[in-house]
Amino acid sequence: MAKYIVEEKKNSKYEKNYQMPMINILPGIVWSVPLHQKLFPNTNGWVTVGLCVLFILLYIILSYIPVIAAIPAIAGGIILTGLFWVPADYIGNDVARIIVKVLLLVVCGLVELAIFANATVPWLEGKEENKPRIRIEK
Repeated sequence: MAKYIVEEKKNSKYEKNYQMPMINILPGIVWSVPLHQKLFPNTNGWVTVGLCVLFILLYIILSYIPVIAAIPAIAGGIILTGLFWVPADYIGNDVARIIVKVLLLVVCGLVELAIFANATVPWLEGKEENKPRIRIEK
């Protein structure tokens, strides 16, 4: 006759880092400029500043929400890669420039992946929290 053994999970929970998504302030600032120019180009002064600050805050808040954090992560990866590639364009050697650009792309991608994982891993752990592990011994 089979014997069922219910095991309790002994894993420590992932502690969310609330400072990591603040890296996305820089891409939020950069993305707010074309947003302003395309959506409300005729506004002036404090209205423009207020709308851009509102967009930056929304961008940062989206970086904390599970699964939805992929949107600012992808957009942030594009902007950070573009920003860091500008100094790399002044490298004279073609091979060295390509190597540096690939390394910058990898680093920016990993930073944004870390921001996405920071938002999503606690949510995924919460979904698996109450499921016990059941072993069967014969």
